[in-house]
Amino acid sequence: MDSKSLLVSVIIPVYQTEEYLNQCVQSVLCQTYPNLEIILVDDGSPDACPALCDILAAQDDRIYVIHKKNKGAAFARKAGLDVASGQYVLFLDSDDWLDPGTISACVEAAQRDNADCVMFGYIREYPGKSIPNPLFDQDFSYDKNLAEEKIHRRLVGLMGNELREPQRIDNLSSFCMRLLHIETARRGRFVSERAVGTSEDTIFNLYALDGCRISYINRCFYHYRKTNVQSITTAHKADLAEKWDMMYSVIQEYIDGSKKAEAYHIPFLNRVACGMIGLGLNEISSSANIWQKSRRLKSILSKPLYAEAFAQLDTSYCGVKWKLFFLLCKEKAALPLALLLQTMNYLRSRAAG
Repeated sequence: MDSKSLLVSVIIPVYQTEEYLNQCVQSVLCQTYPNLEIILVDDGSPDACPALCDILAAQDDRIYVIHKKNKGAAFARKAGLDVASGQYVLFLDSDDWLDPGTISACVEAAQRDNADCVMFGYIREYPGKSIPNPLFDQDFSYDKNLAEEKIHRRLVGLMGNELREPQRIDNLSSFCMRLLHIETARRGRFVSERAVGTSEDTIFNLYALDGCRISYINRCFYHYRKTNVQSITTAHKADLAEKWDMMYSVIQEYIDGSKKAEAYHIPFLNRVACGMIGLGLNEISSSANIWQKSRRLKSILSKPLYAEAFAQLDTSYCGVKWKLFFLLCKEKAALPLALLLQTMNYLRSRAAG
């Protein structure tokens, strides 16, 4: 079968992105790969997006629109996947966009390697600045055993030399930046970001990519916009720590049922420890004063799961900054930790600017 005859379903959840939606959809319509269906899932967006979806669908018969009650991006993706008819599926967020050759390259790799999943890198798009983020440093094609060792276990948590960059704990976890065989995608578990915070994609991939053959194209095809104020990843989330408690319990549920409990125990605890970077930066971005932020950090670090995670964490691979960060977490030194996080947040904003 000619690889270009295979239908690819591109699923785009849409919510309050009227300024960016057309660019997103046009980046799919302009793909060099011809055989596409584009499923726009209007997640009850209160702006002009519902009308824009209908206008776009009227202009191209490859576009199909679902209008639904707002339940969050994860369930919008699921609604799209439920009606997808392609052999492969790709998720794309409605404020992001793709390079024109993305789908052609991915389908070619999937067919060549008999891969269930083809991953690729992305570019963080800031105002006036683009920062490439390759996931790995070279192309590869992994059979099920290598994919388990190199990819799937890493979704649970980092180990060994990977801890040199603990801030990249979720680098492989996105719904996006990959082409999935439709049956692989349908093995994924959808949970609402409203229940588990921002890591619903990790849970989806733990289920979807279990036992898969995975290839990687070392090109940054995906453009991840970091300027959309409506993005769920930008604003302070007051209850993120509590939602992550639920997220960790769902991951533990997966591990308990996976027959990999022993192998995944330390990676899971390392996930909890490394996750404190994002959780801490979230807490420090609130409008509270430094003392209130410190008390909040102290309450998180006092939870038994966090104490266990930091007690066992091997920081020998970490640089000085991260060794200090993890030491402060282990000792529950909340005020110096808050000050360190505040400095990190400032430097991060300067780098983005």
